[in-house]
Amino acid sequence: MGEDKEKEFSANEELETEQVQDDAPELKEKTKKKKKEKPEDKLRELEEKLEEFKEKYLRSLAEMENFKKRMNEDLKRERKYAGFSLANKLIDSIVIFNQALNMETNDPNLKNFLYGFRMIDDMIYNSLKEEGVSIIDTKVGDEFDPSKQEAMDKEYDPEFKEHTVLKVVKKGYVFKDRILRPSMVVINIKPEEEETESEEIIEETKEYER
Repeated sequence: MGEDKEKEFSANEELETEQVQDDAPELKEKTKKKKKEKPEDKLRELEEKLEEFKEKYLRSLAEMENFKKRMNEDLKRERKYAGFSLANKLIDSIVIFNQALNMETNDPNLKNFLYGFRMIDDMIYNSLKEEGVSIIDTKVGDEFDPSKQEAMDKEYDPEFKEHTVLKVVKKGYVFKDRILRPSMVVINIKPEEEETESEEIIEETKEYER
């Protein structure tokens, strides 16, 4: 029994010795790595991380500044056009009111009423004008501008150029730089029949000359 224990003890010692020998290269590698890490390397690593954090911070700061600028622009736009909705609703009433004021009558009492109403109309319009509402300046003979005018009909007058305004049916209005109502106009367009007839006359004249 004693001999068996001695043999077992010696076998365990051999195994422990072999395990220590096997682990020795790894321990040496770790020791080498630790020895290789110099203060300069650590400093360089810290500098790289610091530069990375700095870039992230600057990027976040730039994004925040851009967000602030967009918010300020949106607020300015909202303030600038704050009265647009109200002006848009009032213009319809003003247009109808103007049509009623322009009616012709021989009744002196009604004329007095209309005169008073015209004064009220002027007061309302002046108030809107102070807020940025103005009439679109559209005159007969002006070049037709689809961004400010809407063609209700077309006629032809040889005294005017084509695609010009012949009549202003309804006034147009703008709120600052936005269109509230386009001017309703009649534009000067030469009928296709007349163009065809004139072309035929020209062709007949050419054939005759030949």
